[in-house]
Amino acid sequence: MVRLLEEAGRVAGLPDDERPAGLDGHRHPRGVVSLDCPLACLYLPVRTVNRLRSPEADCRTVRDLLRLMHSDRLRDVRGIGVRTREEIRRALLRARIDPDHWQETDRT
Repeated sequence: MVRLLEEAGRVAGLPDDERPAGLDGHRHPRGVVSLDCPLACLYLPVRTVNRLRSPEADCRTVRDLLRLMHSDRLRDVRGIGVRTREEIRRALLRARIDPDHWQETDRT
């Protein structure tokens, strides 16, 4: 479905920033969502992704999102409330990333 939406955006001639938040050309290493994957890999609602990509949050990758969560700055992002934070947490768990036990390593 995502691929279909991406192709529709290309055919319609939409600029990259107006296309659906898909996985344009992105592949998962070993079929697993990695920390360097874009937010689209988590299949969050567009509204949530837009809030996370705002200049206020400046979040582009799964790693950026985890850093935002662990610094407690996610609470300060306008439009991200308790339900949205729980939605993000569930999306990370579906991707087999435990946000509660994630720690930044020296390899970034």
